[in-house]
Amino acid sequence: MNTIIGKVDQQLARIPLNDPSGCPLEDSTDFDMYVDSIKGIKLTNGAGTIIHPFSTSLATQLVYDELAERREQSNGDKWHE
Repeated sequence: MNTIIGKVDQQLARIPLNDPSGCPLEDSTDFDMYVDSIKGIKLTNGAGTIIHPFSTSLATQLVYDELAERREQSNGDKWHE
């Protein structure tokens, strides 16, 4: 389980807040690429079976949560939506 958490943390840490044009990632066509990077994480069990533990829905929520948390941290005590 620590392996999967580490892999997800690494992927989420690599996600920028904005796309190359400066648009918030949530509003960018690049967003799906980062969701797919989480969705593509796989594990292999003891029998050699490959397991993909993240659905599109879960991967999307993880990316949204990561971006929201980073924006909140960067705002400090400032008002935010």
